[in-house]
Amino acid sequence: MFVSVFRAISAVFMAIATLIAFPVAGNISADFAPRDEENIKLYFATMSDTHFNSSPLRVFMMQLGLADMQDSKYPLDALVHAGDVTDHAYEEDWENCAKAFVGYTPAREYIFAEGNHDTWATDDETSFEVSKERFIRYNNRIAGRKIDNVYYSTQVNGYTFIVLGSEGDHVGATVSDEQVQWLDAEMAKAAESGLPIFVVFHQPMNMTHGLPESWGDDDYDDFTGGIGEQSDNIQAVLQKYKNVFYISGHIHSGFGDKLTSEYAGYKSIETYGNITSINLPSYMYFNALGQNMSGTGFVFEVYEDEVIIRGRSYSSNVWYTAYEYTIDLI
Repeated sequence: MFVSVFRAISAVFMAIATLIAFPVAGNISADFAPRDEENIKLYFATMSDTHFNSSPLRVFMMQLGLADMQDSKYPLDALVHAGDVTDHAYEEDWENCAKAFVGYTPAREYIFAEGNHDTWATDDETSFEVSKERFIRYNNRIAGRKIDNVYYSTQVNGYTFIVLGSEGDHVGATVSDEQVQWLDAEMAKAAESGLPIFVVFHQPMNMTHGLPESWGDDDYDDFTGGIGEQSDNIQAVLQKYKNVFYISGHIHSGFGDKLTSEYAGYKSIETYGNITSINLPSYMYFNALGQNMSGTGFVFEVYEDEVIIRGRSYSSNVWYTAYEYTIDLI
């Protein structure tokens, strides 16, 4: 009882802070529900950069969001996490992630991508291999998903989710030619359905979403903040197919649109031909650009002819009405 009351008080506090931080954007009264329950085909929430470490406060912060998702009037088909699940891929970090989900069922399926912080389990040459083993093991434990690599594909309601992952322990992604070839094959297979394809990778494509300047480091090149050397090859594969939604995190910038584009070059959602690129805010940290509150992410409503993407504060139960987008399918 005490925990429930404390969570309710925390959610109210976060809602007030959210509305003070960006008063014109929030709607605290609307239910967590899609616009059209009768015709919706797929309904899923997204988040990124939870950075679990040894702190119980991060577990609690995550639980605020999971409780919000669980209370959705229309059950979520999936929760998609775009990486940096943990702060250093330590066993304790992953244990706290698992602990956060105990007692909560925010969605029918969980889809985790690996972030650069999820590759830093040790300080030596074994880091990636140790991190990979933990990523796979905790995917099985938390999501019930039997995978054998950091990149994999899955289907939810007939829609394909392709999850990419770095094969090294650098800030930018290490992507083998084999992974790019695998991506192309998976995209071709998914395209046969004629349905939108959702690709999840922690790092954005190079030079998108205001990069490299939006990374916030004065010492940068064209690769900074993005995938890295394989970015053009990955983008070339994605551009071969229709209705591709590329979901990333990593930049730690909040919801941003026209204003942030004008002063910092950053927008949360951008279009490149048939690719709609969505960059997610950091869930656990305050964000550098745009709406800076933590505890946020985008909710996707997929219909036969369009995808509606809506900004939400999961930690304070607020829809960000200034950040709602409709993408027509072709």
